[in-house]
Amino acid sequence: MKSSLRIAFVIPYFYPALEYGGQPRSAYELARGLVKIGHSVQVFTTDSGGRSRLSFASTDDHRREVSGISVTYYRNISNSLAFKQRVFWAPQLSRNLAAEVRGMDVVHIHELRSPVSITGYSAARSNGIPYIVSPHGGLRHLGRRMLKTVFDELWGKRILANASAIMAVSPVEREDAVQFNVKADRIRIVPNAIETSDYLKLPECGAFKKRLGLQHKNLILFLGRLHWIKGPDVLIRAFAKICANDPDVHLVIAGPDDGQEHILRHLANELGIESRVTFTGFLDQNDKIEAFSDAAFTVVPSRTEVFALTAVEALLCRCPVLLSSICGLSPLPPPNHGLETFRNEDIQDLAEHMILMLAEDGPRGDTQRGRAFVMEEFGVDRIAHLAEGVYQDVVRS
Repeated sequence: MKSSLRIAFVIPYFYPALEYGGQPRSAYELARGLVKIGHSVQVFTTDSGGRSRLSFASTDDHRREVSGISVTYYRNISNSLAFKQRVFWAPQLSRNLAAEVRGMDVVHIHELRSPVSITGYSAARSNGIPYIVSPHGGLRHLGRRMLKTVFDELWGKRILANASAIMAVSPVEREDAVQFNVKADRIRIVPNAIETSDYLKLPECGAFKKRLGLQHKNLILFLGRLHWIKGPDVLIRAFAKICANDPDVHLVIAGPDDGQEHILRHLANELGIESRVTFTGFLDQNDKIEAFSDAAFTVVPSRTEVFALTAVEALLCRCPVLLSSICGLSPLPPPNHGLETFRNEDIQDLAEHMILMLAEDGPRGDTQRGRAFVMEEFGVDRIAHLAEGVYQDVVRS
């Protein structure tokens, strides 16, 4: 009989802080998957929920149980600094973490360039505990290059060099780690997990369209943070090219503002399509599933993405996907499984693919097969067992 592991997650933000995108979501899914197969997971994080603090976190630290996971939320000095600048500074976390992780079998640090990650690294090293790093797409120097370079020289390279393993979500992220001189035998690919049981019963179509007053429109959906890296501007420009020939098509931009919403609204206005574009803001889980269920297809136009979680969620809802060629997704669904790709940042190619997808005989593929593929390859149980293998190897060595 296998022994239960005591695993500490150290992460700047955690469920229900889903305004931060896929990182807190994937960490949460992995944690509850590990609990489900018999391991103990304790999460140490901050109280930032996005634009505001998490509502229950009103003291310096707040411990609660989430789906069988013990989570301690430490108070940030400034939530605005955390959300706008990604500087998570929780002094009590820095003071307490070394004592909190004492006796753990392994520390799993989620994200690299964060004061929280430095604290996790120091706590693991001071206790002689092996630690793993999940970069969550953060290894590339995209934006704030000087600050990231300084961080890497002071801390980042050291954290990666001393890690027992790097947990990459795709071959794309594995190559990013290799560029940091991480030896290939220390990189393990463990895709992001998703709780497929949340998608077993899909809603009837029409509710999302009705709320937006778009009952008779063909919806093209973007779902993600409104940030340059996610490429919503690429999609808006491509959408403008197809509007004149299709009066019934409408673009929905769904997701929390990460500094780009005013730019995107101005772009739509400049292109003369502001009445054909709807911004919804952040969607919770139920609204998101309804949006996927009502969309003709979802576009993932990211300029860089190590793991396209939105594509996985869309396929679970039997919604076809147009995916940027730069995006990491491994394993990739076979042909005719509801997923098509276009050339990264190629506005004309994206427009042509959208026209094809909107056609009655378009290449949307068999989305039921796509749904079955995702359930088999990315379900929480399978991914939790993959991660378990990495933890056990690290503890043994």
